[in-house]
Amino acid sequence: METPSLGGRARSTRLARLVALVALSSFLLLAAFGVVPAASQGPSSYVLILRGPQGSKTYDQSVATFRSLAESGLTVSVLRYFSGLGVGGVFSSSDQVASRIEGLLHPLLLLRSDPVSLGTDSLSSGEVVNGFDYFAGGNVTGAGVKVAVIDTGVDYDHPALGGAFGVKVVGGYNFVDDDTNITDDDGHGTAVSGIIAGNSSTFKGVAPGAELLVYKVFSQGETSTDLIVEALDQAVRDGAKVVNLSLGGGFASEDLETVGQLLYSQGIELVAAIGNDGPDPASVEAPGDLGPYYGVGASVSLATTDPQAEMSIDGTVLLSTMAVNDTPVSNGVITAPTTFIENGRPSQVQGLNLTGRIAVSLRDHLTYFSTMEEDAADAGALALVVVNDSPYSFTENGTTGGPALASNNTAYMPRISVVAISGEEGSSIASSSGDGTNVSIAVFRPTTILYPAFYSSLGFADDFSIKPEVLAPGDNVVAPLIGSTGYVEVSGTSFSAPQVAGTLALIAQLHPNITSEEAFSMVTLGATVAGGYFGAFPESVQGAGVLNITKTLSLPFALYLHYMMLFPSATHSYSQVVELQPFGGGGPSLSYSGPYPLSLSANGTSSFSVTAGPSSSADEAEDRIQIAWGGISYSLPVRIVPGDLWLGYDTATDQLYSTYNGSADAAVTVELPDGSLLQGTLSASHNYSFLPVLTGVYRVTVSATGSNASQVGHMELISYAGPQLAPSIPSDTFPDFVPLGVVAFSAFVALLAAALYFLGSLGFRSEGPPSAPWP
Repeated sequence: METPSLGGRARSTRLARLVALVALSSFLLLAAFGVVPAASQGPSSYVLILRGPQGSKTYDQSVATFRSLAESGLTVSVLRYFSGLGVGGVFSSSDQVASRIEGLLHPLLLLRSDPVSLGTDSLSSGEVVNGFDYFAGGNVTGAGVKVAVIDTGVDYDHPALGGAFGVKVVGGYNFVDDDTNITDDDGHGTAVSGIIAGNSSTFKGVAPGAELLVYKVFSQGETSTDLIVEALDQAVRDGAKVVNLSLGGGFASEDLETVGQLLYSQGIELVAAIGNDGPDPASVEAPGDLGPYYGVGASVSLATTDPQAEMSIDGTVLLSTMAVNDTPVSNGVITAPTTFIENGRPSQVQGLNLTGRIAVSLRDHLTYFSTMEEDAADAGALALVVVNDSPYSFTENGTTGGPALASNNTAYMPRISVVAISGEEGSSIASSSGDGTNVSIAVFRPTTILYPAFYSSLGFADDFSIKPEVLAPGDNVVAPLIGSTGYVEVSGTSFSAPQVAGTLALIAQLHPNITSEEAFSMVTLGATVAGGYFGAFPESVQGAGVLNITKTLSLPFALYLHYMMLFPSATHSYSQVVELQPFGGGGPSLSYSGPYPLSLSANGTSSFSVTAGPSSSADEAEDRIQIAWGGISYSLPVRIVPGDLWLGYDTATDQLYSTYNGSADAAVTVELPDGSLLQGTLSASHNYSFLPVLTGVYRVTVSATGSNASQVGHMELISYAGPQLAPSIPSDTFPDFVPLGVVAFSAFVALLAAALYFLGSLGFRSEGPPSAPWP
């Protein structure tokens, strides 16, 4: 037997290493092209949209898209082919495969599914009532209009919802179980559906003649974005004009704006509840915070029994003011200087003379509000203000309210008004240094005026919008109760949104040929501005105001926008032209009396111009333009966002220009009407070119960071480029990535063969994821 030499062992070792290297390289390359699946933590659901809808060919092109992926070796499990939303669908795959699909296709949207919650709207605590009538009356009932409800299902056996499937509820699907059983096991979807279009002898919804399409996407209060998008695609298939989305609290991606834009561009009107996270600022939830969705907040109703409150400090109105439950009303405004009583403990109040003063305490989670109130009242205080120990949220064990009465002495009744405010807004009076500050308080129960509900989320969402757009009653409103023939009082923005959805159904019947934006403008213009003891609430609280269905339906005109954004700079004014759609004779009379320098100019009955003059202040402003027509005044909300830079657009050269003159390039971001983004740079004394090929609104931001401070400028550009919804890939060139992958792999195999041949010539061979009192 021959003994191997040392040289032979070394050569065998080099051979083994080479074989291992070749094997590893082959595996990695094959995995990169999807032939060998890469390691993954498990499949996820994804929403893929390659481009916008292509008419009757959308479904066929969606099927072809996934077939081409399979032919390229990128095998995925297809859960749904889109036919209405756009070319694409929902699929399941590993994250690695999805990433490769994105790199090869560069789709309009590739969205990984995330969990979504139903929210915190109350159903179980509501009082059972006999019925209600939301209908404004008249011949406009929403007849012939289909409204889609994406929710928990529906109890169509309820008398207000037809008593059987096919009467009021004419279509739907269960995306949770992938079947046709849309039975509601929660009650939320039934309540929403009834408010939109209920119709019986004891109950009428806003649009009792409308038809309902109900898509069940929730199970035990949870769903996912892929199911919601599937339901939206189905709503298009089934002919929905209006879609109600009373959900939120879990959308992790603003890619849903792209989804919304695709629907909006097809004339489908999306209505979304903004959430119940007030009074935190900028707390509007997706999708209600996104451009294509008409965001609806909640006002109180005339059935609201809880006291409401307003407060100002030295004339500044606070947004976080909340009346503590069981507090007595103030019978008007109480104005007095403050005295700080620390945490309001008995030892801290004993011996104080609070006569003619408003007591201020800092919440410590140890002293009950009732104890603070009793001791402050004994000391002569006119009212009590409790400042929260956190910036905004008053949530305590899942509740946002707490009783003022929590005493062993059941005969004791509170004597002075008690309000709570946030730590952020109350910081100036939450110490002895704030003593003597003039504070005004009003605690009341609504009688004829509908005030914003305390829990309704606040705007704004971004620099290009007014959110919420409008409020509608959402506190103690009436809806059908599942499993019965009765009705129940419910609360939350979830039950405000369907009132707007129903109103849009009425508008669709009354004016079938207007655009979605014009329909939204009618809801906005018809709203009643909500004002209290200290003036109108800001637009970040109420948007246009509280829904007024009668006034909305009687509007003699519509606008092509439903609110106005203006972006002046310190050196330049900013103008916006507003086009009118009259429904009859007459014309507009414009007026403005706000503090910001705005000028108005009417162009007959077809349009008018609004110009915001130069501003040396960086402070934003909110105003309203009054449009009188036929003796009735309508209010258009305006938001002015001054910028350091002024932006303009030259339509002759398709170039963006600005007052930027820094030494470094400024960043340019252009949000297209379909929700996608363009990124670029802008140099001093140079322009940035982009062609507005899509119809709709372009949102432009230019930002630069200099040695001293950041400079920002904004602009909105309205384009009427044509009907194209999204950049298309010609069918004869799709998918180019398949032959490219084959060529690359073939080249690798050829190179590997050549390398092995060369090594062989050298002798190498292969062998083988307030019910309790407040302390």
